Amino acid sequence: MSWRGWHVLVVVLLTAVLAAGTALIAAQRAGRVAEESRQVSARQMCGVVVALDDAYREAPPQTPAGQRIAESIALLRTEFGCP
Repeated sequence: MSWRGWHVLVVVLLTAVLAAGTALIAAQRAGRVAEESRQVSARQMCGVVVALDDAYREAPPQTPAGQRIAESIALLRTEFGCP
């Protein structure tokens, strides 16, 4: 292979490595942003979840459907880490 051929090969390989590195960094950054967004969304929902859970604890539902909803709300409160 000629000198020019080696030069082209090295440039192509370096470009591929840089592109892969850039893609990995972008994917990690996007993952962090998505996780932060989920955490913010969970904190915003805490007010609603706590209000519903407190209401269901004060006056427990009598129907099976209402009991399932109350259990789901209590589980959400725990999953979101609400007070």
